[in-house]
Order: sequence, then structure tokens, then C-alpha cells
Amino acid sequence: MRAQTKAEYIADSTVHIIGIALGLAATIILLSLVIPDAGAGRIASISVYTACLMAMLICSALYNMLAKNNHASLFRRLDHAAIFLMIAGTYTPFAAMVIGGWPGAIVLAIVWAGALAGATLKLIQLKRFDKFTVPICLALGWVIVFAYQPLIENASPAGFWLLVAGGALYSAGTAFYAWKSLPFQNAIWHVFVLAAAVCHFAAILTDVALTPVIGA
Repeated sequence: MRAQTKAEYIADSTVHIIGIALGLAATIILLSLVIPDAGAGRIASISVYTACLMAMLICSALYNMLAKNNHASLFRRLDHAAIFLMIAGTYTPFAAMVIGGWPGAIVLAIVWAGALAGATLKLIQLKRFDKFTVPICLALGWVIVFAYQPLIENASPAGFWLLVAGGALYSAGTAFYAWKSLPFQNAIWHVFVLAAAVCHFAAILTDVALTPVIGA
């Protein structure tokens, strides 16, 4: 792999610091909105999402800012494992509170099973599975297409399109993740990740935190 220049390191570190700041703001906003509501499902699903969001942001910062050149480091394993948890965590409020019922439960079971399996493989460092990381993440990210009908019926137009935009940004960003020779490649990839996370935060804010759940 090509070593980062000082300018690339500063750019990527800046993206991570901004990401952690935005993640903390998102966590405070969402929890302050749902905790007074006292709806256990909403509080639990938002708590899972925010915990996974912060885990991804912090683990990514630790690896990319402190141990980028050490591919055997614990920080690298935590970073990659946290990506899987972030996918499942983002699904949780939408599957549980927007899709709901059996379709939502099935989506949650599939995504969390896949995410936990992927995270475990990363933590125990089975290198022969590294080449499958991006395809598995993309596959987990688009599991929701199998619950398209209940999603479109229950999601608001804004929430639906924000969810789609986030998935599209993550998917497009993987091209830059793979383009290792591109100058500022790491920072560009993380900008896509951050932009996608902002879209998903806005979708959860719109359709879970601010919208009363039917039947709640």
C-alpha cells in the first residue's frame, strides 16, 4: 500500500474529528428527543444505533490516526468489526420501528446475524476472508430491498429517500476505498462514509425520533 503524505493524514484526521463531533451531536439530539417519550422500543432502537455509530467513528479514528500502517493492530480489527456493527445498528430503528412486524424482525435477524459473524471474523483476524469484507458489507447494506413493500408503506417520503441516499453514498464510496493509488483516497472514502451516515441520521430523526410510531 502507498504511504500517506502528511497532507493526506491531516485531511483524513480532520474528517474523523468532524465525524466524531457530528456523531456526539447526533447522539445527544436523538436521545434527548426519545427518552422523555418513554417508549421502550424507540429508546432501545435509537440507543443501539447511536452506540454503533459512535463505535464506528471512534474505532475508525483510532486506527486511521494512530495505527494506519500496522495492519496487524488491534485498532484495525476493531475498525473493521465496527463497520459491520454500524450497518446492523443503522438498520435497527428502521426495521424495528418503521417496518415493524415479522418483516422487520426477519430483516433484523438476518442483518445482525451477518454483522456479528463478520465482526467476529475481523476480530479473530482470519485474513483469508479480507477480500470478502466489502461484498459482505454491501450485501448486508441492501438486505432492506427484500422488505421494500412494508418500508415504502410505513416510511415517510423524506425518510425513504434519505435511507436510499445513504446506501447509495456508502456503495459509491467503496470505489474510493478500493482505489488505493488515488491521492487523498482515504479521506475521500471517509467523506463518503460520513455523508452516508448523515443521511441515515436524518432518516432516523425524521421517521423514528420525530414521528409517532403507529400502534405505540
